[in-house]
This record gives sequence, structure tokens and C-alpha cells, in this order.
Amino acid sequence: MMLPYQMKSNKIWCFSLFLAFLTPQFTHALKESVVGRLEVSASLEGRYDSRVFGVSSQAYDASKNSTSPLIASAELESEDDFILTFTPAVHLTKKLSWFTVGGSAGVQMARYVKNEDKSYVVPITTLTVDFDESLKKRLSSNAKIRFSATFDLGQHVDTSVIEQDLVSYTYFDLGVNVRYNHSPKFGLGAGTSYSLRNYQAGNVSERPYRDFATIPLYASAFYIYSEKLDFYTQYGFSQTKGAGTTTANLTDSSSHSISFGANGDFTPKLNGNAQAGYTVVNFENPNNPNQGNLTLSVGLDWRLNNKSSLGLDLDRSFSPSGQGFSMFSTMAKLHASHRLTQDVTATAHLSYGVVEYTYANIPKIPLKDSSSLNQFGMGFSLNKNLSDHFNVSGGYDYSYSDRDTDSFGRHVIRAQILGRF
Repeated sequence: MMLPYQMKSNKIWCFSLFLAFLTPQFTHALKESVVGRLEVSASLEGRYDSRVFGVSSQAYDASKNSTSPLIASAELESEDDFILTFTPAVHLTKKLSWFTVGGSAGVQMARYVKNEDKSYVVPITTLTVDFDESLKKRLSSNAKIRFSATFDLGQHVDTSVIEQDLVSYTYFDLGVNVRYNHSPKFGLGAGTSYSLRNYQAGNVSERPYRDFATIPLYASAFYIYSEKLDFYTQYGFSQTKGAGTTTANLTDSSSHSISFGANGDFTPKLNGNAQAGYTVVNFENPNNPNQGNLTLSVGLDWRLNNKSSLGLDLDRSFSPSGQGFSMFSTMAKLHASHRLTQDVTATAHLSYGVVEYTYANIPKIPLKDSSSLNQFGMGFSLNKNLSDHFNVSGGYDYSYSDRDTDSFGRHVIRAQILGRF
């Protein structure tokens, strides 16, 4: 099952690498042109992945020998692979009378050395719009208004251990957020977005992927404790709709959530966001049971000194799957960063997560359907700035996944060079 925009010729790679060396000279003359500030970036990454399809050797062999039309068994050449990825992009920032507009456009080209049929070329597009200070002052001399809009369009191709597949889908994301501080101590906020996932390919899963769209809405009330710290409460509603059936899809659902949190600088050295709440998910298909659980979202950074910092990320949340099941995950990650020299920074992380799967009342697939997944991860990386325009990085990640049906380890080694002009 070939991925979209699939790359079959080495000529594309040769031409793209030629452009990577040509664009710095072209961009230097245009970076402060009449269209705004223009920059060009290009990254080249080499990566080894010991389990590129995100499954155990037992599950991979079963998929490779499968006769199911839903599995691309003829294209499964190796469970490990070397992947070379080249990503050129153009970035534009333009300040208008009321707005600041930023955008990026580019392509990502990936070459799988062993599983050649999985090579691809996909687009990358982003756009952001933000009100500037002049508009805020025009609307009110006392109040502060914050407005932002985002747009993302592109292709996602990546290994998903949670969904146990090498997954490919087109994504379209559009979001709008606004906040109004009507007094020095109180503020209100609201936002919405639209997110579409259009699946083109799964590789080792017998469950068909179905497209789905999610529309969340939220309303918030803020207590402004200080210029650097807010406390807030938030209500959220989200609706997920699948495509491809005339009856209620297994992903069709609506959710309600209430949460409380704080955001900003807690101390001179500790900053971030901490939020806790409760979420209820109601499925339209009677085969999927309704669910409710405590949710959590924490992202904290602690600056130890001018060279070192620690971070903690916690997340408990529901998420839909294109395969029709629901996932409730609890994830924790501890990460550290230390600047070894003026130009070299080292990072490391430890992580642990538990994913609980809820399937519709349909027969389970042997070696595929597990009620839970426990995953441990660790890794480190080095980043070196070669100049104002170039930096190189490299790292290693290890993860161990333990499921009801099997368990396996995964090794990922990567190296990258990035240029921005």
C-alpha cells in the first residue's frame, strides 16, 4: 500500500540537494524584501529505527505472511530500516498595520532504504495571525486583548507504537483563540478549532482506518494573580465525527470537560502550566461504551542556573483513533538540559506511560488488540551550533513496550544538520 506523493526516482533527491546549496545566496538578497522578512531553512536527517512499523517481531511476521487485503504484506521488506529525510522550507513574517502574519511552506522527502515502497514526498504548510499592540490600544486604553489564529496543512507519516502501525494521513488544522482582560484582575477567553485526519495508508493493521474530524470549543475565566501568573477555570466541549458509513461511526462522540489550572511564573525559577479536571466522553455508536475519567495536563520548567534546567510533563487524556477504538493515556516525562559549552547543549529524558484501550463490542484481532500498553522510554541528544546559520544534532532513544499479547524494545539513532538563512 503505497504512501501518497510517493517518491520513485533518485532524480528528485539530487535536484532537492542542489536547491539546498543554491537557496542561501538567493535568500540573502530577499530576506528584507517588500513582502516581509523571508528566510529559507533546510534540514537533512539520517535515522535508524529498529522497529519502523511499531510492532513486535511476532506481530510483524504475522502481518508479513497475512493474506488480508487490509495489510500491505507485499511491501513489508524489513522490520528495521534506515531513513533519510530532507526538509526544505520557506518562512515569511510580515507586519501589517493591525496584524503580524507568519507562515511557512515546504516539503518533506523521506527515503526508506530497506522498505523502499514507504518512501514519500509530502507538503508542509503553516500560517499564524496575531494582533499587534497598536490594535490593542485602539480598542481600549486599559484592557488587553489577545487574538491569534493558526492554520496547518500537511502530511503526517510516522511510526505509532500506540496504534501499532506506520501511519500516514493528511492533516488540516484551523484554530482561533481570543482573550479579553476586562479589569486588572479578571479576564475571559474563548477558542475553537477544526482538525481533520484523512488516512491514506496503514501497513500492518487489519483494522481499516477511517477519516475523522474533531471540533473543540472552550470558554475560560481568568484570575490575574500577578503580571506573570494566572489562575483559571475552563469548560470544554468537543465533537468527533467519522466518515465512510451511513450509521454512527465507531469514532463518533462528544465530550464535556471542566478543569482548573494555573499558568505563568510560579517562582523566579519555576514556570509553566498545571491543569486538572474531569472529562466525560459519550459515543454515538451503542457498541462503544461511554467513559469518564480524571484528566491532567502539566508542563513545568525549573531553571537551576544559567546552564542547566529540569522539566516535567504530565498528561492524562482521552484521544480517538482512526481504527475506531478509544484510548485513555497517562504519560509522564522528566527531561533535563545542560549547556556544556557556549555552542554545545546536552539533553536527556526519562518517560513512562500507560495506555488503556476501549474497543467496540466486535471480535478482537489476535496479536493486535490489547487492553493496555505500558511503555518505558529514555534517551539523550547533543546539539552544536556551528555558526549563526548552521547547527548539528544527534541522539539515541530507547523504548520498551509491554502489552497483553507481547512486548518488545525499540532503538532509534538519529543525526541531523539544519541550516537557516
